[in-house]
Parts: sequence; structure tokens; C-alpha cells
Amino acid sequence: MIKQMLEKFQKDIGEIFKGIPLHPNHITLASVLFAILGSYFIFLARWEGLLLFLIAFLIDGLDGAVARSKNLVSPFGAYIDGICDRIVEFFALLPLILNSEYTLAAVLVLFFGTCMTSFSKAYADHRNICDAKTASKLRTLFPRTERTIAIFISLILYLQQSEYLAIWIWACAVTSIVAFINLQFEAYCKATKNGQTDE
Repeated sequence: MIKQMLEKFQKDIGEIFKGIPLHPNHITLASVLFAILGSYFIFLARWEGLLLFLIAFLIDGLDGAVARSKNLVSPFGAYIDGICDRIVEFFALLPLILNSEYTLAAVLVLFFGTCMTSFSKAYADHRNICDAKTASKLRTLFPRTERTIAIFISLILYLQQSEYLAIWIWACAVTSIVAFINLQFEAYCKATKNGQTDE
């Protein structure tokens, strides 16, 4: 839902940054570098880490916009973007994993739900349940943009040493699992519609 609202904004941003002398894949890789640095600073309980993650998340939206405006969209670029998205999410959650007295299980469940949602879409295409474009549009209850915002809020609560951090992360973790289960239902419906089940 939020992603659709940002699409026109991303198109405008792509046009603005069209002239930068970087390939979109280099921009994608830069998001990982900012995430690694952000993870380090968050682990040290320094607020600079939040700014670095904000940059990493913004760059994540920028690479695709620049690729479209430069007419450099490619399957490999989409692949690298998806891989780097998971890496950035991992580094965003890493300080919570390394320094969690009571949130470790919730963070791991959240990361599992996040990764499995993306994997499910890719595997639906791989197993020909639907084509890549249809697979990428399989409806999920907790899309990436919303998950990114939720993880960012988690980092804020972590830096504030909030007593609500564990509750928040568990809520996100449960939501990610519910979204993953719902996505399996969506894939099943798509396979049934295409006559690809044994029923």
C-alpha cells in the first residue's frame, strides 16, 4: 500500500538522480555498506546508526528508480537488489540479535518471516506456479516497505532502551509469519486457478 503511494515519488527521484555517474547496481551495493556501518553504530547504541540505516533504506528505493530512468533495468539487477534487500534487513536486525536479552527468538522469527516471504515469491516463479511478474505481485499482508518501517521503529526503540521493544518485535514477528502463511494461500489459489495442483 505504501509502496504504491511512493511509486510516483520514486520516478521523480530517478529522473533527478539520473545524471549520477554510478550504475544502479553500485547504488544497490552502497546500501549494504551503509547498513553494515549502521549496524555497527546501532550496536554501540549510537544514534548515528539510525541515520546510516535511513540512508541505506532510501538508497534501496533509489537504485530501481535510477535503473528505470537510465533504461538499465535487468534481471541481474533485480536479483542483486533482492539479495541486498535481505542483507540490509539482516544487518538492521543484527544488533538486536547480538545484544538481546529477551528479543532473540522474536528477531529470528521476524527474519525468518521476512526471508520466507521473498523466497516464496521467487520460488513460485521458479516452480512455474506463475510468471515472475505475477509472483512479485502476490499479495502479502506485511509488504517490504511496511516491514522496513517496522524494523526502523525497532531500532529506535532499541536505542531508547524502551521496555516496549520486545512487545513490538514479537508483534512484527507474528505479523511476518501470518503474512508468510497468507502468501502460501495466495500461491495455492494461483496454482489452483492455473490447474497446477493435483486436485
